[in-house]
Amino acid sequence: ESFFATLKKEKLYKIHTERYPMASIKSIIFRHITVYYNRRRIYISNPGGRPPTIYCERMLSQAA
Repeated sequence: ESFFATLKKEKLYKIHTERYPMASIKSIIFRHITVYYNRRRIYISNPGGRPPTIYCERMLSQAA
C-alpha cells in the first residue's frame, strides 16, 4: 500500500491524467518505476540505503 501511495504522490498527482490516453499514463508509470524507483530512490530497508537494482548487483557480485 505504501508503494502506491508514494507513486501517487511522486508522479500521478503531478501530471494531468485527463489529458493523456491510458496507454500514455501506463508508459509514464512504467518508466518512473524502472528508471527512478528501482535505480535511484534511496531505500532505508536495504543496507546502506541502496536502491534495489544496485543492492542486487552488489549481492550477486559478492556471491560470485
